[in-house]
Amino acid sequence: MIRDHLFHKRASADAMFRWRGEAVSRLEALADAVFAVTLTLLIVSISVPATFYELWNAVRDLPIFLVSFAMIMMAWQYHYLYFRRYGLEDFTTSFLNAIFLFLILFMAYPLKFMATFLWRLILGDGVQEMFVLPKGVVFGDSGYAQQAWMMGFYAAAIIGVFGVLALMQLRAYAKRNELELDKLEVHLTLTGLVHHLITVVVAMASMIMVIAGAQPGYAGIIYFLLGPLHGIFGWLSGRRADRLHQELLNS
Repeated sequence: MIRDHLFHKRASADAMFRWRGEAVSRLEALADAVFAVTLTLLIVSISVPATFYELWNAVRDLPIFLVSFAMIMMAWQYHYLYFRRYGLEDFTTSFLNAIFLFLILFMAYPLKFMATFLWRLILGDGVQEMFVLPKGVVFGDSGYAQQAWMMGFYAAAIIGVFGVLALMQLRAYAKRNELELDKLEVHLTLTGLVHHLITVVVAMASMIMVIAGAQPGYAGIIYFLLGPLHGIFGWLSGRRADRLHQELLNS
């Protein structure tokens, strides 16, 4: 088993984990189609520029798409790595996968709206027009209520997507004996679970702040905790993974 772990690799980019997923499954094929549709939704509102000024605006607003694209691709990478590592296709995994794909589709618009809002703030452009209500529509007392809902939608999308990813990691851990995971693979499985839970907890904190009536801006600033929290935990878990890997090499 140790020799199989050390030498029977599926990809050099994931050298510490044996890949149990062989050919692309129907679950993965469906997921790729959903991700493609989601990426299409991110750019569907962009029309072909008819003037240089429109082209300039499209180029200037490119970071909006880049940020949204990066978030969707990060979720795709987690999903891809999960099915390559574990190759699970049981009913529970299929059910969780279906929920995950639905949430990815839901995430497209809140993600793009949030990215647009932040980019306009960075540029110093006005954001008031983003919260203009149709004539005769009453929604809260002001644009403040809409901004609070915006943060709530974004937090719900993050909690849903990464919460389901955490449940999928938990499912893999529960089947660790059937999958014949060794100590290093168990550690990496739990590491992935904790990483997803960190994201979920930060998003939940943001949502609680919105519900408690805090400024929507504060509910957004809290997401800056993700970098330090993931970085510190990743460094600690990485050291543990290196020790386990060395133990396997010396066995």
